[in-house]
Amino acid sequence: MKESVVAVLDVGKTNKKVSLYDRSFQVRAEERTAFETKDWSGIEVEDTERLWHWFLESLKKLSADFEIRAIATTTHGATFVLLREDGKLALPVISYTAEQGAEVQEEFYEVFGTREKLNRKTGTADIGFCNMAKVLHYIHTRLPEYWKACAHGLFYGPYFGYLLTGVRGLEPTFPGNHTYFWDYTKGEWSGVAHGLEADRLFGNTVRKSWESLGTVKPEIAAQCGLSADCQVALGIHDSNANYLPYLAKGYKDFLLNSTGTWAVMMRPSSSPELSEDDVANKIFFNQDALGRPVRTSLMTVGMDYDAFRAFSTEKDLGDRAALGRVIAAQDLFVIPGVLDGGSAFPGTRPGVISKGVMHPYQSLKETGGTPFAELGQDYLAALDLGLAIGSAAKLATNGIGPGTTVLIEGGFSKNTLYCELLATLCPEQTIALTSMTEGTSLGAAITAWMSATGESLEEAGARFQIETREVKPRDFGDLEAYRKTFLEYIQP
Repeated sequence: MKESVVAVLDVGKTNKKVSLYDRSFQVRAEERTAFETKDWSGIEVEDTERLWHWFLESLKKLSADFEIRAIATTTHGATFVLLREDGKLALPVISYTAEQGAEVQEEFYEVFGTREKLNRKTGTADIGFCNMAKVLHYIHTRLPEYWKACAHGLFYGPYFGYLLTGVRGLEPTFPGNHTYFWDYTKGEWSGVAHGLEADRLFGNTVRKSWESLGTVKPEIAAQCGLSADCQVALGIHDSNANYLPYLAKGYKDFLLNSTGTWAVMMRPSSSPELSEDDVANKIFFNQDALGRPVRTSLMTVGMDYDAFRAFSTEKDLGDRAALGRVIAAQDLFVIPGVLDGGSAFPGTRPGVISKGVMHPYQSLKETGGTPFAELGQDYLAALDLGLAIGSAAKLATNGIGPGTTVLIEGGFSKNTLYCELLATLCPEQTIALTSMTEGTSLGAAITAWMSATGESLEEAGARFQIETREVKPRDFGDLEAYRKTFLEYIQP
């Protein structure tokens, strides 16, 4: 008899995988691939057809050895699909990294209201074209012939559920993900959504992420070797999938700092209200799988690290002696923020300050080369310092208080200096590393098993463990004096 599992389609911007999880939420098998977006008439679009065919091939391969009870999808946000009346694509799926976003930026706010007003109403900050309302506005105004053909809309995760079942569905995490579509003050579609007809396209019945759309189509079941009663869950946005295991385990006063190219900092919130300072710091809200607001901030930690790391040939050794020298000298600073929408210090020009001389990032990028290689490990220590100070600043704006546990997972959980610096910079909080390595897929697997069995979120949470390890502050010298000097370079 084949072992019973659930399957998760986890769609990142480049990396895609299908993972099988058993009842103890252990990965039993996996398929991975990677491919980029493609061009359509000069517009960057997602290669959905290639992804769909690869997904079916992976299911067929995996089902040879396992009984797949249910399937769940989790995908990146800021992405939706528009369908014709016959259910076919009305136009390719536009990527949120498409360069056309600059065309509609100011026009969008002229039509729908100021950034500040929309931030307060819809919990959405201005983070460029990484925003579904702006993509839809672009289609309205720049591609009217395609817009006329649009009869239905689906967010990216539920779209693959639709392909599997033929049933369209709406759950809370995608419309609540920096879209401008959701009015957090009323708990319904926003004025922007009404103006762009998003409410008509996506529907009005919001169901739980783990509710079943139905069983897979008979022809897909036959093609992929699936049972006729294989359930398909509605799907969940990737950051919310990553956040869900902590809800399942009953965490309360915590902030999840999930690090990679972006650091996504998510914290439970009792209210969707934003202050003037919150708006200035680009705080926004996600909506969790239970329909509750999640206070969120973004920082391009990995993107900044890679961008500044390129200016040196040195390998980062996590050298504490070098860190001590940089802190003591207070004459070498790396100001992060290569993407303003993900900067810890909005409006501040990123760059490297060495002995009082500012080297703007843009100039360094244009010139190229490795101008800071001669600084050795000191330069890389200064880079870790800048990212840790930026992260501490972001945490401070995200509602943490004395006793809050900050959980670090993802790529930067392996950067010991970064983690220790953050613990030292945030002495009133507990900084901890978690055992989670594939939290996004695990969160989606929770929804799949809930769909297959009807169990509750708490019951699912009882079947896995999250181990944590506290990061202790260290004596790095006069770190506060260094931070004070660093912040003097930050523009108001």
